[in-house]
Amino acid sequence: MAPKNNVLARENRIMIDDIKEDIRCIRKDVNNLVNHYSKRLPGWATIIITILGSLVTGLIVASIK
Repeated sequence: MAPKNNVLARENRIMIDDIKEDIRCIRKDVNNLVNHYSKRLPGWATIIITILGSLVTGLIVASIK
């Protein structure tokens, strides 16, 4: 029984090392994705677009009634 346990332990260590490497790659990709999306519109521009969109929607609704 001992050789089978040694094989399983060795396989587990190899799998754990592979999983650790995969997690490092995922962390790196997520970090790059966050950095990519953080360089979009500034906060003030988002607020102005939201206000203008609401104003236009309000004017359209008011003109229909």
